[in-house]
Amino acid sequence: IASIMNRVRDLKNKYRNEDNITDELNCTKISADTTDNSGTVNQIMMTTNNPEDWLCFLLRLEKKGSPQVDVSLLNRLIGHYSQAVTALPAEKHSQDESYARILVRFAELKA
Repeated sequence: IASIMNRVRDLKNKYRNEDNITDELNCTKISADTTDNSGTVNQIMMTTNNPEDWLCFLLRLEKKGSPQVDVSLLNRLIGHYSQAVTALPAEKHSQDESYARILVRFAELKA
């Protein structure tokens, strides 16, 4: 138990807050290979098409740079967030926290 607690403490220190830890742990099933985004997007859309997988992919893509500085990255992110919003029906996901985070971040990027 002490070993597990030490590992959890190390993870918390590494990621600094629980949201990042949760996102990182939840993102293990979808790869965010930014060299071939179309494959990842197709995988998400054809298999699960859920907000959690979309959010994981989008957050990992954002980690590749700074959209405030890199206009190319900003445009790619806006495009992928747009795809996510289009692929996820609001009626089905309106109560989902990940869906809400996608919508908020999409609005921030477009502003």
